[in-house]
Amino acid sequence: MANTQITLTSTITQEDEQESFDKEMPGEITEENGIIRISYLEDEEIPVKMLLKDNELIIKRGVDKQNYSFMRFVPGEKEKCRYLVQGRQMDLVSVTNLLDFSTEIDGKRKLHVEYDLFSGLYLIGNYTVTLIFT
Repeated sequence: MANTQITLTSTITQEDEQESFDKEMPGEITEENGIIRISYLEDEEIPVKMLLKDNELIIKRGVDKQNYSFMRFVPGEKEKCRYLVQGRQMDLVSVTNLLDFSTEIDGKRKLHVEYDLFSGLYLIGNYTVTLIFT
């Protein structure tokens, strides 16, 4: 595993409201046989693990039975997602509009995901997440 500094930018659009935030944190990244694994602590306490292979991204966030999420992103596909918030389970569906992992001109690596999140037929919101690794 290689240590890296992660800059995370997230934009959430729900109905007519939009919120963005930026975070920086240390993390680890490994690449083996075309599979990329990324791990870091969000807000210095919530473990996040990502697995990127081919054209698929899997994200596991949290560990306890109170707050946990599992999300899977495949461009153009509907994928089941599970959120456990304060012990209450929510089964949602994501539709991935864009999934891109690239190396920038300055050598930094970037993971960019754009997706819509649904509860049944109801659109919860549109999400954009970018992670830059230095």
